Amino acid sequence: MRTAPVVLLLALTLVACSTESDTATAELTPAPSPPAASEDAAPTGSLAAREAQTTPSNTVEYDCEGLRITLAVEGEAEDARARFVVDGATLELPASDASQGDRFADADGNAFWRHGDDEARLRLHDQHERNCARVY
Repeated sequence: MRTAPVVLLLALTLVACSTESDTATAELTPAPSPPAASEDAAPTGSLAAREAQTTPSNTVEYDCEGLRITLAVEGEAEDARARFVVDGATLELPASDASQGDRFADADGNAFWRHGDDEARLRLHDQHERNCARVY
């Protein structure tokens, strides 16, 4: 008959030990570290936010009668240069005289002329002049 209190005391001791053991184990187990940054990490955020991070702030995109270009202007005044890619070739045009707006042209007959915030004209060697509209 004395075994019932002994069994009860033994059961309470085991419960107390297992609770202390769980607490001690939890204290000794380090928290999982955050995953390491990877170049192959999946992109997050909106497409516009990701493009804003990768596109330099000095670039403007234009649609020139179906031909899309991203124009980057570097420098100022007569030292300015306009750079964009057309058909896989990078064109870099130096600043040129213009009565209005910004004009960039080279000796090969390539020219880009911005007039206003949203309009421009593009002439490529041996092609017709195209009207361009800024793409937002």
